[in-house]
Amino acid sequence: MSYSPQLNVRSAYNFQESLIKIEDYLDFCVANNFNFAFYTDKNVMYGAAEFSKLAQQKGIQPILGLTTEIETTTLIFIAKNQKGYQNLCYLSSWLINHDVTTLSETLEFIKPFLSENLILVADNKEIQPLIADVIKPNDQYLETIQTKRISYLHQSEEKTFRVIKALKENLKLVDLPPLPNEDYPTNEELANASQQATLLKEIANKVSFQLFEQKAKPHLIKFPTPQNISANTYLAKLTQEALMNLFLKQKIAVPKNYQERLDYELKVIQEMGFADYFLVVWDYVKFAIENKILVGPGRGSAGGSLVSYLLGITQIDPLEYDLLFERFLNPERETMPDIDIDFQDTRRDEVIAYLFNKYGQFHLATIVTYQTIGAKSAIRDVARVYDLDLETVNVISKNIGFYHQNDLKGAIEASDILKSYAQKYPDIFKSAQQLLGLPRQTGTHAAGLIFTEEDLRNYIPIKINYDGIAQTQFDMNYLEDLGLIKMDLLGLRNLSTLQTIQNNILRNNKPPVELQEIPLNDPQTFRLLQRGDTSGIFQLESPGMLKVVQSLGVNSIDDISAASALFRPGPQEMIPTFVKRKKQKNAINNFLIDPSLAPILDSTYGIIVYQEQVLQMLQKVGNFSLGKSDIVRRAMSKKVPSYMQEAKVDFLKGAQKNHYSAEQALKIWNWIEQFANYGFNKAHSIAYSYISYWLAYFKTHYPLEFYAALLSGVKGNEIKTAQYLQEVKNLGLKIQPPTIKKAQNDYNFTVNTLILPLSLIKGVGPEFIRRLNKEAARNPHLFDSLFHFLHGTINNGLTSNIFQALVWSGALDLFNYDRPTLSANEEVLFNFAKLSSALPELNPNLYPVLNKATKNAIERADLEKKYYGFFLGSHPLTTYRQKRSTPLLPLRNLETNGLHQIIVMVNNIRPSRTKNGHSMAFVTIGDETEQLVMTVFGEEWEKIQQQIQIKSIILITVKVGSYLGKKNIVLRGLDEVIKF
Repeated sequence: MSYSPQLNVRSAYNFQESLIKIEDYLDFCVANNFNFAFYTDKNVMYGAAEFSKLAQQKGIQPILGLTTEIETTTLIFIAKNQKGYQNLCYLSSWLINHDVTTLSETLEFIKPFLSENLILVADNKEIQPLIADVIKPNDQYLETIQTKRISYLHQSEEKTFRVIKALKENLKLVDLPPLPNEDYPTNEELANASQQATLLKEIANKVSFQLFEQKAKPHLIKFPTPQNISANTYLAKLTQEALMNLFLKQKIAVPKNYQERLDYELKVIQEMGFADYFLVVWDYVKFAIENKILVGPGRGSAGGSLVSYLLGITQIDPLEYDLLFERFLNPERETMPDIDIDFQDTRRDEVIAYLFNKYGQFHLATIVTYQTIGAKSAIRDVARVYDLDLETVNVISKNIGFYHQNDLKGAIEASDILKSYAQKYPDIFKSAQQLLGLPRQTGTHAAGLIFTEEDLRNYIPIKINYDGIAQTQFDMNYLEDLGLIKMDLLGLRNLSTLQTIQNNILRNNKPPVELQEIPLNDPQTFRLLQRGDTSGIFQLESPGMLKVVQSLGVNSIDDISAASALFRPGPQEMIPTFVKRKKQKNAINNFLIDPSLAPILDSTYGIIVYQEQVLQMLQKVGNFSLGKSDIVRRAMSKKVPSYMQEAKVDFLKGAQKNHYSAEQALKIWNWIEQFANYGFNKAHSIAYSYISYWLAYFKTHYPLEFYAALLSGVKGNEIKTAQYLQEVKNLGLKIQPPTIKKAQNDYNFTVNTLILPLSLIKGVGPEFIRRLNKEAARNPHLFDSLFHFLHGTINNGLTSNIFQALVWSGALDLFNYDRPTLSANEEVLFNFAKLSSALPELNPNLYPVLNKATKNAIERADLEKKYYGFFLGSHPLTTYRQKRSTPLLPLRNLETNGLHQIIVMVNNIRPSRTKNGHSMAFVTIGDETEQLVMTVFGEEWEKIQQQIQIKSIILITVKVGSYLGKKNIVLRGLDEVIKF
């Protein structure tokens, strides 16, 4: 069989319309010796950048086009050149957001986007008069080329193609009508293959455009400066004034090193043409600050810039922490600046709305992402159209492990159960394998935005989202090469928590606390961290990190930063050495390869922790500029051998000039090379350590306000909510359960008491709370009695489900009725309420008599848990423990060392693997006193993993030890899964 290039090839980016992945398509082209290939998806250009770059890498001429189908006519537009590509961008940006109507009307709409820079192929001659004045006659191929739609490469994929069509139409496979054949035709199947090949080659010869022919210049938006002064002048003015004011507060002249650093940074920024970039970021950070939207102290390498600090973009003085500008913006390497900003996640959208309004719809865009089909969803999708029973589907899905989410073949090889099902249902598994990795739908990049001075559509196709904001059709992997600079505006929940804590402090009538005024040397805060009380503390909450913090005995921001930088794969190996050396700080020179490195490595006890230290060592010893040092560091981390050898020679020469012996210089080079890959960005680490410290400070000094904010941030997370409420109890603070008399959506507090919101109760939504509060404001007697309450709410949102939720959660306890009695008498109470609501006022003589009902303590607790997701009041473990003849200690009272039998609830299961690759798990267990993480090693894990699940209550035997002053629990046996 022989094949030749074809025109109307649809890629999988026409979601659920094609099985053809871009890479598979181009591999097919290579295998068949095509010199050129067409990309012509319908209406969208999602895959155009991927196609262009990959085709060029494979030595194939990429020809970009766009197909649209109107009534029975297929139109394929092909870009001849750069302007033709822009035509396609405008055309796709319109088509993706508009439903086409009749052929003549649509052509009138899209005419402004057409030009003589396009070629048109169509299967309808009648359109010629409609496009005669915009596309050259010799670039019109009307009814001369076959436009058969191609949606899969091989005939063997027809069944799977029917599957995706059934999925799209929401039909069972048996109900799908016959479909036309859409496989890639052989030349033997084409009636006029020779003529078509000639015409398509003719079209290819007319195309003189490649999207990635050369790296584009940046298309950054121009910042509107006052009086239209230059961006360079305005940036220099802002930063110089800020520098003067910084030291004016201290009543001293600007230090020389600060002025020199500012002058140097401004020079580099101006020479690289990035003044507008800094001003754009400064402007939206300024907007956030002025509108009391909390902005993070810094993120990524931008913390190394004094300009960023003076503009308020970052809040960490780079000279104070020895942070380097070259790690952020390197004058010796053409890279885009990359300033990432954290905003409190609850108000990030306000910043984006500000930018949208300032710069306009076609100058700002979010960035598209693509969600692909994984192994579990592929199986579920295919099984659904084959009408396979759900029970079987669940068994198959359950046996696809975490490590095989994108590897169905691997999952089958690893599971005997899956092997048997694959043999039983071969068509389902074959189709699922073919669906794996196909793009399913678009998403939005969590943080990225791009800005352009000219219309975005001059560079890329876009779509307009429901909020009116544009989104790129190309994902972030291709934007920078097209000259589009990404800025990251991230939403950080911990900033929202900090803001809520500050607001809570004011609500509690305490003096306000500004983050920048918090003392960084508070002994009580560091004692909290040293004893491992890190739950709810950003970066420090995980069991592993907790151990590092305790063993290190953190007592400074630098310690928190170092712990965060070291707690990663690779550098973790150095933690014991780091801890040991901290305790022997006076012996620092004993750890160094050369004493001259002490100023660089003293703060980290002779260990290379940060990337900035690598740069400084390369500069000091090898005489490299900091710019070149950063290039060498990157090469070391990416292991580029050719460049590394060249850099090594330069380093040794420079070291010799700096009076290092050849032997010592080589030793230092090898040492740097060994640890350069481990180095972490200090600018990022220091900035984020401030957030950790601030939260720890508030937890220490404002526990009620801290926990109220923390709990608000984990609404819906039953495990975290239960954990934090238990911690509140352990602090000796009181907890007031939700009550209808204080119908709140958020946590509140009085002196030493945390008040839980009514919204914590499952089934009690914000609309009922709103209507209840409105009725309470209108009716002063609403809470006088149960009957007043029912009278006021029966026609105001109260339903049977809400009533039962209020009863068993305790929100109606203020009326002094037993919960089982209220629940059992619902019908009587509702009949009374409906009857009384028709009367002008309540008549006590009509109050019904309620029949007494009872439930045992475990039943009551279980029903309370149903509506909270955890045990708020009485805990069934307490009841179970009391009934035992042999006492069972609660977790909090467990003594270290030895075996103990305990009863606990499973709150979380995290499968893992040992260093040797054996399976194990970390199981979070809890009771009414505490929550701990239990280690379950391979043999025990194999025995119990099918028997337990989250929320199981289990009787277990554990070995209790101690590590860094904390209980260390290892499972020794599962004795019983308790059924209440």
